Amino acid sequence: MKKYLAGAAFIALLSGCGTNSTVVSVGDKEGILNSEGKVLVKPTYKRVSKFKTVENNEYKYPHYLNFHWLHLSGEKYAVVKNIDNKYGIIDEEGNLKLKVVYDSIGQFINGFAKIEVDKKYGLINENFEVVLKPIYDDVRTPLNGTIIVKNYTKDSKSKYGCLNKNMEEVSSLDYDMIFLSSEDRMRIKKDNLWGFMDNECNVVVSPQYKFEKDYSNGLAKVQKTDGLYTYIDLDGKEIVGKTFNQGLDF
Repeated sequence: MKKYLAGAAFIALLSGCGTNSTVVSVGDKEGILNSEGKVLVKPTYKRVSKFKTVENNEYKYPHYLNFHWLHLSGEKYAVVKNIDNKYGIIDEEGNLKLKVVYDSIGQFINGFAKIEVDKKYGLINENFEVVLKPIYDDVRTPLNGTIIVKNYTKDSKSKYGCLNKNMEEVSSLDYDMIFLSSEDRMRIKKDNLWGFMDNECNVVVSPQYKFEKDYSNGLAKVQKTDGLYTYIDLDGKEIVGKTFNQGLDF
């Protein structure tokens, strides 16, 4: 340890007393130290960051006292940043798990984390494999096996598409908006008209309505182009042969 402490202005124990591992700094470089005084990762990185995992929008800390670590499948990993402001992932022995080449690495949510290279985004899985190359202007948080991606047109308009769990582009990026909705349906907008898509990116109701609400109890309220309202089921069929000036959700 002495060779790492010599000449250091201070050591920053960022996670408090009693932890198994913590982040330390020597000069302007950070590494990882365990509670027995062993240097697990030499202070060679500009920053070692905490990493949270998220499942279905709930933050989880499998071992709270080690919250500087990324915990996956019982192993421990950390996000590191080098002097070129690039990010990667290492294990507690300092072995590189993900190359330090990314401009940012997001949190793991439902098994995937967002990565950024030159303002383009992709995804890695929990094995630190790049499953979606950084080719999109944005990638939304994967939910229910569905991944929404966005690109900008030459006139800076946003266009959205849909990928399935195999990272296949099922829906081309020609929608003005795709909203993650309810009851295995997503609201889609194209040319100021609304429709629905299922969680496998299949269009079940083509964009044809001026307005629509999320599904509730298997039914969605929609407004036709004539301004009147009706209700459709999950397959897009109108459940009544009438239209109304207004109506509440089921």
